[in-house]
Amino acid sequence: MKLPIEWLREYLNFTCPLDELAEKLTMAGLEVEEIAEVDGETVFDVKVTPNRGDWLSMIGVAREAAPLVGSKMKMPEPDPKATGPDAARSISIEILDPDLCGRYVGIVVRNAKVGPSPEWMCKRLTAAGMRPINNIVDITNYVMLELGQPLHAFDLSLLHGARIIVRRAEPGGKIVSIDGAERALDPDMLVIADADRPVAIAGVMGGIDSEISEQTQDILIESANFTSTSIRRTSKRLGMVTESSYRFERGVDPSISALAACRAAELMRDLAGGEVASGVVDVRPRPVEPLVVKARPERVNAVLGTDLDAETMAGYLNGLDIDTSLTDGILISKVPTFRQDITREIDLVEEVGRAHGYQNMPMTLPEATQQGKDSPEGLFRNRLRRILLSCGAQEVLTHSMVDSKLAELAGLSEQVVRLRNPLSEDLDSMRVALIPNLLGVIERNQSFGTTDINVFEVGKVYLKGSDGELREPLRVAGAMAGSAWRSAWNLPENALSTDFYLCKGLIESLLDALGITGAEYSKITHPLLHPTRAAKLTVAGRQIGVFGEIAPDIRESMDLRERPCVYELDFEALMESTPRVLKYHHLPRYPALHRHLSVVVSNGTEYAELLSVIEESGRGYVESITLLDVYSGEQIGEGRNSMTVSIVFRSTSKTLTDEEVNEVLDKVKNALVQRLEARFR
Repeated sequence: MKLPIEWLREYLNFTCPLDELAEKLTMAGLEVEEIAEVDGETVFDVKVTPNRGDWLSMIGVAREAAPLVGSKMKMPEPDPKATGPDAARSISIEILDPDLCGRYVGIVVRNAKVGPSPEWMCKRLTAAGMRPINNIVDITNYVMLELGQPLHAFDLSLLHGARIIVRRAEPGGKIVSIDGAERALDPDMLVIADADRPVAIAGVMGGIDSEISEQTQDILIESANFTSTSIRRTSKRLGMVTESSYRFERGVDPSISALAACRAAELMRDLAGGEVASGVVDVRPRPVEPLVVKARPERVNAVLGTDLDAETMAGYLNGLDIDTSLTDGILISKVPTFRQDITREIDLVEEVGRAHGYQNMPMTLPEATQQGKDSPEGLFRNRLRRILLSCGAQEVLTHSMVDSKLAELAGLSEQVVRLRNPLSEDLDSMRVALIPNLLGVIERNQSFGTTDINVFEVGKVYLKGSDGELREPLRVAGAMAGSAWRSAWNLPENALSTDFYLCKGLIESLLDALGITGAEYSKITHPLLHPTRAAKLTVAGRQIGVFGEIAPDIRESMDLRERPCVYELDFEALMESTPRVLKYHHLPRYPALHRHLSVVVSNGTEYAELLSVIEESGRGYVESITLLDVYSGEQIGEGRNSMTVSIVFRSTSKTLTDEEVNEVLDKVKNALVQRLEARFR
């Protein structure tokens, strides 16, 4: 917010240097980010926190600064000197939705002359960051900046039936706003209507059908108080952020509505020659009373680490216009309606701390009887990161809010968690899987010329069960594309290009580093993965995750190059499958013997079956098995494959002889013949 200092001096008398004032405001929480000169006038650029809507005005800042500079704030006391007919005879006001509008004040000004604003007002509006338009509109903006109450001026002659009806929009309703754009309305939005149609979007922007023009003479000044959540929802849905909506979203003082309307009427009388109608039409279905909040002085000192007496605390609060008294040693505060952020004891504690000065609080270390440490989940998460980083992957963080269409790609549309008030159409739900987000990372990097990619993410997904229960399980996912090696003079271009087996190798490295044994891999059909290059990972009968090459249709729809591969693992299942204690074995004392075996089996036989038979029949002697080659052709017959494996034989108690190894190998062959109908080349 732009804060012209000379304008501020109208409400607060201070003599301290401006840099000192800026420091005081910043330490109180109203951060001064920049001190600039605009047309020869000093302007503070201040950062207002979302909970302090009362700071979005000149009097709000003056009220905050008054105790800091040892002065008193001067509140405007407008006197419109009404002379015309009673306003209630010119306009009727009705609020149909008091839950969205608690107060609506209307004042009528007749025979005003629309024209340019005086130079002093134009200069102040410009310094505050607003563009002068005409004297009537400028007055509403001026009062909004001065008092914090957004106003709107209607051309009274254009209001059908001389009526104002505050209601929800009708289904399919539309309005053309002052900026000339047609806006689609829905019943969740509050509008200001006349007898026939909407004439303004409440708290956001007026309509073109009732705007002030050069022909306007009679004016209705609107000064209303709308529910902040309603204005925030409307503003987000329409994609409109105005000075008015910005203030209503943060909370506007309901007690100032009539004062602001009278102030605007006074200025229209003085600057536009208008005649102010007597009386104020003030519809107030839900009056807001000041909230009473209590605080214990000992609790205040315990939280702040101070040693203040109760009288000092009460003095601080009274200095902030929070009416506070002491009763039986308890601070009892009557919180003014402009301080909607104060609702609990801890809020009063904060106010005492701000008034006392954070820089004046003692520096102490918190007491602790037990040293803090990370949770088991946190430790395991860090362990996963280290392992995947050691595999050459880079960690990324992607958005939790995504397009709901991604859930359809993952085949989880029934479990998607949709947002009630999305930021945009392409961020309307929570992610159900990490893979689609990681594919987006690959797509963006490839579009910028980065082809060798290996990334991973550890994060939550959000799922809705059939019973409506929401779950937030953790997942470990990764994606890779391109080559595992950078280009080099002695490597072919396709050296270690990303494929199904490279992805499987990374998962095997992860399981090996975690100490997980007995992993099984089997075919799977998954909407995101290739129909024949996809698998699921199972440990001890429990599915841990899936991996494989991306399905061709998804690759084309996302414009992905080459053949990206992905994996997504269940964090909890992975953690529970990891042994708490790793067992180490001594390096082998006895030498190993190697044998190659070419096994001819039917096409339907998987390598996992072959591996299982060899391990079981050679138990105690077979140390490892490696697949060397797969061949099919006329030499072995139609419908059959030849798999050549390298088998390592070793004993933990003695040196094996060739005869002993051959005996075990014969046992292995017999088992292969009996169980897989194998023959050998």
